[in-house]
Amino acid sequence: MAPTPTGRYARRWLVVSWLLTLSYVVHVAAAAFWTGAILFYAYLVVPAGGRSWLDRAAMNVLLDRLLRVTRWTGIALPVTGFYQWWVLYPVDPGALLGTTRGWLVLAMLSLWGALNGLLEVGIYRMRTVGGSVDPVAYLAEGFLVDGGVDGVATERLAAVGRPYVLVSLALTVGLLVDAALLAGGVPL
Repeated sequence: MAPTPTGRYARRWLVVSWLLTLSYVVHVAAAAFWTGAILFYAYLVVPAGGRSWLDRAAMNVLLDRLLRVTRWTGIALPVTGFYQWWVLYPVDPGALLGTTRGWLVLAMLSLWGALNGLLEVGIYRMRTVGGSVDPVAYLAEGFLVDGGVDGVATERLAAVGRPYVLVSLALTVGLLVDAALLAGGVPL
């Protein structure tokens, strides 16, 4: 354990350590919420929609909620992650590029970006099943709960979203493995 700074650096160290702890709490809570939402959607919603166990209104609400979770955690995760990166890997690129732990951080960043983008594209494709939607309007509106995709069967929505959700599921598992390696100390 590193010694606690004294003198004029003690207060700065205390603030940085509190902020770092808070960033870990927010980061882990947001990541758990996001990965849990993806796992829930892949395990329950897509199969239920594919078998017509969900009506269109329920499917619209669940798609909208997944998109909202993705977007809100898309703010919380990079902000807290970049703060941790700044504190733990300051200006020394060797600490990030020259260590296994650093490469795991970069892999996490890449997996997060791919997963976030894939979910946005997949939900956009599901929304456009009923007709074309302006991408700018989609970014502003999301997946409309009221009239998201009128006249389209839930089976069709599930079929369009299934490939995106399955790849998202694989990326989510990769993120969780990466997080476990980082949290448990990298034995590599």
